[in-house]
Amino acid sequence: MNYSIYMARKLAGKHRKGVTGPVIRVSVFSIALSIAVILIAFAIVRGFQKEVREKIIGFGAHIQIRPFDTNESLEQSPVATRRNDITSLSSIDGIKVVYPFIEKGGLVKTDSNLHGIVMKGVDNSFDWTFLQKSLVKGTVPDFSGDISNDVIISSKVSSMLGLDVDSPVRVYFIMPGEMQPRGRKFRVSGIYSTGMVEFDKVYSVCDIRHLQKLNGWGDSLVSGYEILVNNFDDLDNVSMEVNSAIYYDLEASDIVSRQPQFFDWLNLLDSNVVIILVLMTLVAIINIISIILILILERIPFIGLMKALGAGNPLVRKIFVYMSARLLLLGIFWGNLFGIGLIVLQHFTGFLPLNEEMYYVSHIPVLLRLDYIVGVNAGVVAVSLLAVMLPSLIVRRINPSAALQHK
Repeated sequence: MNYSIYMARKLAGKHRKGVTGPVIRVSVFSIALSIAVILIAFAIVRGFQKEVREKIIGFGAHIQIRPFDTNESLEQSPVATRRNDITSLSSIDGIKVVYPFIEKGGLVKTDSNLHGIVMKGVDNSFDWTFLQKSLVKGTVPDFSGDISNDVIISSKVSSMLGLDVDSPVRVYFIMPGEMQPRGRKFRVSGIYSTGMVEFDKVYSVCDIRHLQKLNGWGDSLVSGYEILVNNFDDLDNVSMEVNSAIYYDLEASDIVSRQPQFFDWLNLLDSNVVIILVLMTLVAIINIISIILILILERIPFIGLMKALGAGNPLVRKIFVYMSARLLLLGIFWGNLFGIGLIVLQHFTGFLPLNEEMYYVSHIPVLLRLDYIVGVNAGVVAVSLLAVMLPSLIVRRINPSAALQHK
């Protein structure tokens, strides 16, 4: 058996009986608190970024393909369907789905109110996962059969106009070159709420065939195509491949470039995590240094006796390093237990709420990932153990004869 580890185990519990016991317990508690704060900070920031990012992508997809045009209005040149370059996109690795869409501005009129919206037309290949998750009433429309009059609107629009599931709703569209707007009657099949007020008060989804008829496009023209990818981290690579695959008259833009204000804001949150990580790691380092200094000062006679019996400085130093490491691991264990426990509790209960209109989510979102947990623990342990080595060198300066007389 390693003699240093054996002696460290023998001395491990004795400090609890001394006057320094409470100080060491406070230091261990501080280490635990530091670990818990770091884990919770990572979980909240990553969870918040994931939730908000998914909501932004839910309205605009990961990648949009539109005509290469400087016109930024909704009334852009159309894109032909059944193009070879669009068909070939499904073979690109990382792409989940490709579907056509049409966006057209309209006015929703009721007996007492009028509200402008963007009507988004999609077909049966549209991915309803995001809106299905955000649904608060009714069902998502089914566009797989004959042309459908069903439309899905947001709870924001619903409350402003006094609409509910199964309510008839008339939407008027301004047509270029026509004096009178064209009206279309729909039925509300579902009401969604994402918390993204900027999008909720604007977007409604209907059958793409209605908008094709309004524009006189038949079934051969659409506003563009949207692409969902399997992994957001692969977005840059997939976007480059899509731009290489499509013809020169089209342009593919990713969601980050189309909504830079949101993603710049989300990226700023990373700096907050770095600050918390640095501060809490410093707290852990200061406390572990305090622990080893207390252990050494409390056992100066023991150090003198060990040296008098022939023990070298490396052996004595290892004893105190092992004792400090044990207390460090104890603090890390309790920190993980508290931090992960709170994260799991928030994940399943959402007991900590947020103002949805300000933060886009109704409760504090958390994301628990094994790589973050392992990385935080490994980093804190490595840095703390390196910090322990310096004060442990004090053992070399302790004189055996003077230490044996120390009281």
